[in-house]
Amino acid sequence: KWDDLQKRFGCLSDADVLPMWVADMDFPTPPEIVEELTKRISQGVYGYTMVSDSFSTTVSNWMKTRHSAFVDPSWVKFSPGVVPGIANAIQAFSNEGDGVIIQPPVYYPFFSVVEDNKRKLVFNPLIETDRSYRIDFDDLRIKASRPDVKLMILCNPHNPVGRVFSREELLKIGEICLKNDVKLIVDEIHADIVFKPHVHVSYLSMPDEIRNNSIVLISPSKTFNLAGFQTSAVMIPDVDLRAKYQRRSEITRTTSIGCCGETALEAAYNRCAYYADELVEYLSGNKQYCEEQLAVRFPELTLFDLEGTYLLWIDFRKAKIDVNDLDRFMIEDVKVAVDYGHWFGEEGRGFIRLNIACPKALLEEAFDRLEHALHPMST
Repeated sequence: KWDDLQKRFGCLSDADVLPMWVADMDFPTPPEIVEELTKRISQGVYGYTMVSDSFSTTVSNWMKTRHSAFVDPSWVKFSPGVVPGIANAIQAFSNEGDGVIIQPPVYYPFFSVVEDNKRKLVFNPLIETDRSYRIDFDDLRIKASRPDVKLMILCNPHNPVGRVFSREELLKIGEICLKNDVKLIVDEIHADIVFKPHVHVSYLSMPDEIRNNSIVLISPSKTFNLAGFQTSAVMIPDVDLRAKYQRRSEITRTTSIGCCGETALEAAYNRCAYYADELVEYLSGNKQYCEEQLAVRFPELTLFDLEGTYLLWIDFRKAKIDVNDLDRFMIEDVKVAVDYGHWFGEEGRGFIRLNIACPKALLEEAFDRLEHALHPMST
């Protein structure tokens, strides 16, 4: 978030720029995790580490208690990140030249992880509605029926548009994929961060036949600020798919966990559920503050409804700014580093993604800067 400011935005880390872009938090990791990591570090030996059985049982218990989803521990495999897990799944379940469906505007590594593996991007763009988005199921049926399409990647909760898909939507997706023998990769990394009245429905709670056609990925990184430990879980109910995935992970040498990664995950999922609850409560306050500020101070901007994630999706297309100049405007005039909408696909041009996982005071400063740049005559 800070170290990459110069490379990504052309400004030094100590410049007067607020880093509100990449999706990690400005909040400290829970003390229970620090405590367990301190114990691990104090051992003084940091050799090769194997993934233990407790890794799988911990993930299984979290999915049951947090998301009401049954996960047999045998389904759980380690990955050094959600995107590396997606890359392994792409390699395991498709061939070069095959099509992979994604739903832009969407998390931009989805584009590169498909193309870097020499697969074809097949777009099923989300349909923009009044401050929200919906899935174009008619288009999805057409795209999934193509003989070259072998995979679909679903982001739920969706980054960057903030949708939390309903059980009915997930069932429709599952039925379409199953009918066309399209394997579904589901990124649920933001699953713990959902705002009332919305509820995250894990794809692993779908009917068996639909669930067994999936590869579902989670990580404690977003919820507990642990991205630096590069520890994620891949859950694959079907035994044959699981064996193929495991073999691919062995080939790509992504089965070895860092010496502290499992410690961090187990401390988070076993001891820190309270932190996830308190985090969502605090983020709800930040969300409400942003909604109020944008409505009162920036009526020309449109804030899309945030159902899940801590990432606001803000539409600048009605502002008196050339959308092609929006990147420069945010970094040079506003001095707030954000994710630019076009990074998520052309459907995102004219938008920004703003990270609100920070103290409220930082949001206040960001909106003051935005008002000064957008309405210079009123400040």
